Amino acid sequence: MKKQTLTFALSGVLTLGVVGASQAYAEEVQATKASVEEVQREVTYSGLGHRHGDPEDHLEFLQRQAEKLGIETEGKEAKQLAEEVREAHLKQEAKELGIKTEGKEVDDLAQEVRKTRIQNKAKELGIKTEGKEIDDLANEVRETLILNKAKELKIETKGKELEDLAKEVREASLKKDAAELGIETEGKDERELVKEVMDKKVLQTAEKLGIDTKDKTTREIMEEVFTNYADEAKAQKLFPFDGERGFHFGGHKGGFHKGESSGGETE
Repeated sequence: MKKQTLTFALSGVLTLGVVGASQAYAEEVQATKASVEEVQREVTYSGLGHRHGDPEDHLEFLQRQAEKLGIETEGKEAKQLAEEVREAHLKQEAKELGIKTEGKEVDDLAQEVRKTRIQNKAKELGIKTEGKEIDDLANEVRETLILNKAKELKIETKGKELEDLAKEVREASLKKDAAELGIETEGKDERELVKEVMDKKVLQTAEKLGIDTKDKTTREIMEEVFTNYADEAKAQKLFPFDGERGFHFGGHKGGFHKGESSGGETE
């Protein structure tokens, strides 16, 4: 379980948060993260966030990611590859957001990407951005998303603390997903249910992408999705590219960790 969790987390960083899986119940099960839904924001290097585990455990995956990006892999250790792959993905995301990358340090660029994404999301939600600190704006975006999700799930919001409401939204979202997937919820704790939901969602994604799943673990299937089918999965909005990026319904406030864009895991 620990190794599976770390791989998911690492892949989330390397894709810089393209993994925008439904974050309704991600952060509260952080200790055991059996779900791909939580791959986003848990392992980064060079001081850019949390670090859980050794990149050497994922050298082959890093090498495949690097090769896909045209990064030379020969003679490089996993930590160096992780840094180079992360930087390449960060620059890709910056380009998509219309941010110039030339001459900028990775940390500064990550902060700029984070700021731009939060501002864009705020505008999408009809939130005024002028004169607001970015962390305050991120919290406002998060609160709006939680309230919107509660409304969608027909959860009463009046008189509830935001974190209590976030927990209620997360739990209701998990049970809704389980029901839609035909998963029995009675007698199962949250960790068990998250794992079952994620396993089934991963298999659904693989089926839609035509990925052979025989004798493959969930981790191996997800690595294949990230390495070979990320663009196609994003275009089809398949799991784990089917939810809000970076704004948690539980756990950290502020949407993204400081110093990170979407890799701040993540929601």
